[in-house]
Amino acid sequence: MLLGVSRLMFAWAEDGIFPTRVAAVHPRFRTPHVAILLSAGMATLSVIGCHLAGDWFLGVDILVTAMLINFLLMALTVLALPRRNPPLAAAITVVPSPGPRRAVAVAAAAVLVLFLAVHTWRDLSGSAAWYFKSTPVWAIVMALATVVYWREMRRLRANGVDVVARFAALPPE
Repeated sequence: MLLGVSRLMFAWAEDGIFPTRVAAVHPRFRTPHVAILLSAGMATLSVIGCHLAGDWFLGVDILVTAMLINFLLMALTVLALPRRNPPLAAAITVVPSPGPRRAVAVAAAAVLVLFLAVHTWRDLSGSAAWYFKSTPVWAIVMALATVVYWREMRRLRANGVDVVARFAALPPE
């Protein structure tokens, strides 16, 4: 998870939707050292928080919530992509036919919404304080991330970047 999160932060920073300092690459090791250190710091704080809360599974629950929403957003993206970016949607090779691809995405979204509803209901129905529950903690973290995203998008637009054109194509590999 540490390497995956750091690479996501690095890619977001390169795209301009996360602070650009996070995209710094170490001159000797050629690694995204700032993103790795940030994700390591967040992971460390999470482990310490779970330890102080006396509930190791709080971290697991936060991870499950994040993964369910992440996969739900991916399924919804598969549904929105043909309208938002037809050339990119046409280049999909995993399920190349649009009809079956749409059916898989709708089924995945429905199952994920069901899993997320059950997970959230079970999480919020307990008697523990709110900070011992994964759903409010995850919502707070995502609210903060959304503020960062909006700030960076506003900065891009203020600098004259056409964000629609910028995100219309995948970055070069």
